Amino acid sequence: MMSKTETVKNKVEEEVESASLGTRVRALRLELGWTQTDLANMAGVTYQNIQFCESGKIKMPRYINELAESLGTSIEYLVKGEEQPNVVRLQQHISIVSIDSPIKPDANFDYHLVKIEKGKKLFVPQGTEVVGKVNKVFIGHAN
Repeated sequence: MMSKTETVKNKVEEEVESASLGTRVRALRLELGWTQTDLANMAGVTYQNIQFCESGKIKMPRYINELAESLGTSIEYLVKGEEQPNVVRLQQHISIVSIDSPIKPDANFDYHLVKIEKGKKLFVPQGTEVVGKVNKVFIGHAN
């Protein structure tokens, strides 16, 4: 016999599974405390795209990958409600930096992001190495 808590949990899971992509996007966005504009900025789309997605006017957005990445989930979850065991959700806001070449992080080194005026030469002191050029920066925020 299932406990009351297990019964409620199963009912919630069933509702999420039967929910639409737009409902799951909205629920995750609200869980993060974001507005539609916040999510749009994180995903690199307009807030109208988020409105259309959440309202169900768009059944399968071309920016589904960006939505999943921004919301910290999988495409499978957004589309079908299926959780993947390898998806980790962080309860804190983080900054993500995307560079143009892969870096294998090394615990013996600190990594820094440097802002340089366009056209100026980068000064690289002894003991440092340029490991890539930043092409996108997303800044999380607390509400």
